[in-house]
Amino acid sequence: MDWITSGLSPLYTLGVNIWNLILSFCLGKGLSTPESFSPSAWAYVNNFLYPFFQAIAATMLNLFFYIGICRQVGNLRESMTLETGVNILIKVILGNLGINSVMLFSKWVFEITGTTGSVMLSTGEFKGIEQGVLDSVQAMVHMIVGIIFLVVAIVCSATVFITIFSRSVQLYMLAAVGPLAISCIPGGPGIQNAAGAWIKTLLTKSLSIVIIAIFIILVSKFDLTDFFAENLLTDIVLPTRCIQNMFMMMLTAAGVKGADSFMKQTFGI
Repeated sequence: MDWITSGLSPLYTLGVNIWNLILSFCLGKGLSTPESFSPSAWAYVNNFLYPFFQAIAATMLNLFFYIGICRQVGNLRESMTLETGVNILIKVILGNLGINSVMLFSKWVFEITGTTGSVMLSTGEFKGIEQGVLDSVQAMVHMIVGIIFLVVAIVCSATVFITIFSRSVQLYMLAAVGPLAISCIPGGPGIQNAAGAWIKTLLTKSLSIVIIAIFIILVSKFDLTDFFAENLLTDIVLPTRCIQNMFMMMLTAAGVKGADSFMKQTFGI
């Protein structure tokens, strides 16, 4: 009996260790700024991609300036006045300032969201899932449940890993192409919406890590043992802790995956 349980029940322990390891690693990396997340990738963005798109944006700024003037002159309902010309010039100045300030603004947003998420995790006392103590009967059940638990742990861990790391890659891309979006400001209605879309996307991707940290803390506070405490048969036959941990892993993976949707639906960004 002992050699059977000792040979198969470690699958459950392996699943717990995989989940705790991947989640801790992803949160540690995901809460860091892109500059510290991958210094080599950030150096490539800061030294090559950003200056490259910044040079293109400078040319596009002049192009959209002429487009804005032509659209205003071609508007037969409204005449070209001094106020209109000054308005377009102000947009050009703001666009030029924005092109040269995109990197500073992006780094400022990254630092705020990373610090906020770290504070949330440190004050929330997050420790991951616990294995719990198993008796001999529950250890026998783990011969079957442990395989299912390991599969669930791998799938949920992969979901969290891909979601958080893809978010970090998107932050690099947003910082790099920011000047292109800001250069659209003088283009007038319709074209200038690209700048607002870029700012909304940057805020959504940056603030989503705070939502992820809060969600993970809230899920870790759940305790389902009270739902099974009154049923003695359930406590004997089913490993309550294993069921609770599977539920927490699936709920956490779903929350991490839907953080962007939560931000868009709640705050409209």
